Amino acid sequence: MEKKDFETWLENLSASFFTLTDLQKNETLDHLISLSGAVQLRHLSNNLETLLKRDFLKLLPLELSFYLLKWLDPQTLLTCCLVSKQWNKVISACTEVWQTACRSLGWQIDDTVQDTLHWKNVYLKAILRMKQLANHEAFQTASLIGHSARVYALYYKDGLLCTGSDDLSAKLWDVSTGQCIYGIQTHTCAAVTFDELKLITGSFDNTVACWDWSSGARIQHFRGHTGAVFSVDYNDELDILVSGSADNTVVLQKCQVKSVMHSPGDYILLSADKYEIKIWPIGREINCKCLKTLYVSDDRSISLQPRLHFDGKYIVCSSALGLYQWDFASYDIL
Repeated sequence: MEKKDFETWLENLSASFFTLTDLQKNETLDHLISLSGAVQLRHLSNNLETLLKRDFLKLLPLELSFYLLKWLDPQTLLTCCLVSKQWNKVISACTEVWQTACRSLGWQIDDTVQDTLHWKNVYLKAILRMKQLANHEAFQTASLIGHSARVYALYYKDGLLCTGSDDLSAKLWDVSTGQCIYGIQTHTCAAVTFDELKLITGSFDNTVACWDWSSGARIQHFRGHTGAVFSVDYNDELDILVSGSADNTVVLQKCQVKSVMHSPGDYILLSADKYEIKIWPIGREINCKCLKTLYVSDDRSISLQPRLHFDGKYIVCSSALGLYQWDFASYDIL
């Protein structure tokens, strides 16, 4: 058939095809396919793939794609991100969508942030943390990088975190920024505590040391334990340093030589191990007698955590089964 005659025939066929019903069109196509050979079927397959698999996000202007995406909820958008790299790129760049999602979670939006991926990442982290909290799982908020060996000692106070390590150093961190604001050379630290002027460390070398923040110098060095010192505390009012060791002893030291010890019974010291809490009077005696021993279970079936709180009226300690509270006057569990 000549080209001109073929074009005329094709126009007449097309005009007739448009007059058919959908069912008749389908039957016509089925008949044509049955008459087609391998070349025609391959041509049909290639063209159908292009026609049927149109990526509207790729074909539409970006502004129109963003407008359509705003009608979808965040969970659906995350599912759409899995369709292809192109979809993920377009959806992730839709800042307004993710800002709205973050606002729904209570976030304050900073419009000066220029990173197009920032708010999607914020939303994903927030959702992950909410899921972890619901499952009672811990999550990381920041990493404090600075020590070169194992970190054994931690002490938090007023937004500052002090860490002690096997690398013969102690560092002071600003928790809000995660930045190290000060560091000094020490011995191996198993326990730390600090105030504005000094740092006190307990060590695996069986000693306790007091360090000056401003100069980094060791002010005092206390000996007396025969095992590693895993717990230290200091009271400014009494000028008394308390240390607990693996040698099963608690030692009280005077930090200043000119200080005067208080009379027996004026102050109370609490110590705890895995099963019991002991109450001691702080006085002149070298070997104080224990006033009272507190425990949760007679058969020691419940383990205590050595973290205590005492306000003068109540003693609170954590355990494997939760918190326990004692009345200090009667020593009864409340």
